[in-house]
Amino acid sequence: MKTPLQVTAITNFLWAGEALALGGFLLARAGSAASARGFWAMTMLAMGASALVGGIDHGFFEPEGNTPWRRFLDKAKNILAGVLAFFALLTAGRQFFGAQAQPLFLAIGLVQFALFAALALFLDSFLVVILGYAPAMVLLLVMSAIGLPAGAGSWQMIAGLGLSFAASLVQALGVDRFSPLDRNGLYHLVLMAATVFLFAGGLRLAGLT
Repeated sequence: MKTPLQVTAITNFLWAGEALALGGFLLARAGSAASARGFWAMTMLAMGASALVGGIDHGFFEPEGNTPWRRFLDKAKNILAGVLAFFALLTAGRQFFGAQAQPLFLAIGLVQFALFAALALFLDSFLVVILGYAPAMVLLLVMSAIGLPAGAGSWQMIAGLGLSFAASLVQALGVDRFSPLDRNGLYHLVLMAATVFLFAGGLRLAGLT
């Protein structure tokens, strides 16, 4: 029987494969990486890369204890969360505020990423990670809801973001009732479902042809 840590690593790898595959598929259909769809594809690729690093950590290094490699992987995963937030912010700017606002969102995104990266490197707190990506995701969720009547938003994106927040809540509450699926494994499973909707929502973002 698999241990909770092994199940966590397996679900991490499954989620990583899903996010990387769907992110690549979306990028190939964006027309341009500088479109809203292209930015969201980069968001999903960063998500997949973060999940892959997490799987490597849980599967190969966590059983050895608190080693320098574990610390390196943890910091790498946090930085990738900052990359995810950066591209999510660019997605919201491009989709809902237009190309003319893109320089402003780019500047805000770069400042936010630099600040987040500095804090993530020097502080060992998951709260830093949450505060790093939550604003961009909340902005995208709100604008997707506001943009529904005009067709700029989509219920798929709203559902995907809602499931992502639900996954974080499950992990924060420490739901461990499905052994050997602990709160981290369950977090990954909910995010796997969320990723399907995030991909579907990405297909409804504006691309360039």
